[in-house]
Amino acid sequence: MSARQTKGRRRFRRFRRFRRSEDGTATIEFVILFPLIWMAFGMAMEAGMYTVQNTMLERGLDLTVREVRLGIVKEPNHALLVTRICANARLLPNCADSLRMEMIRANPRAWTAPSGTVRCIDRAEAKPPAITITNGGNNELMVLRACILIKPLMPFAELGRALVDDNPAGEYALTATSSYVMEPFAPKITR
Repeated sequence: MSARQTKGRRRFRRFRRFRRSEDGTATIEFVILFPLIWMAFGMAMEAGMYTVQNTMLERGLDLTVREVRLGIVKEPNHALLVTRICANARLLPNCADSLRMEMIRANPRAWTAPSGTVRCIDRAEAKPPAITITNGGNNELMVLRACILIKPLMPFAELGRALVDDNPAGEYALTATSSYVMEPFAPKITR
């Protein structure tokens, strides 16, 4: 046998030994599966936070609407309503600076849905316009709409990226709508 054939056989034996060896097989599975599992975990966390924050916004708006409807909050204005919603909602980050509301009178006998989508705060505006809220009178139907901008928990995860797809600031909008009819208050009787 020549020296060349011996070298070739040695190389072939090493290759067969390498091919039969099972060292490192768990590493390959880990490298392939770990990112997929982490991505699913990230999307589950993001979906959970989205649900909790949306539920808290709905809760805060509903409790505030109840206070307005029953007359507990007298002469509501935008700042007062935002403060009450944020106090009732709790888990909304930077709530007072990110929440915008609108209150619309609606005719219950000739209902038309409020036009357009709920307007959120525009962070690009240097001086945002003043928002005026007019409270309804006795037996008037009022529709309150709220919008808050929230940064995703994991913006690098698939769901976080999808939520902020069209927003250059990297935030997504949560909206809530509620309506109520002002309770008729009996006039004070003086004797």
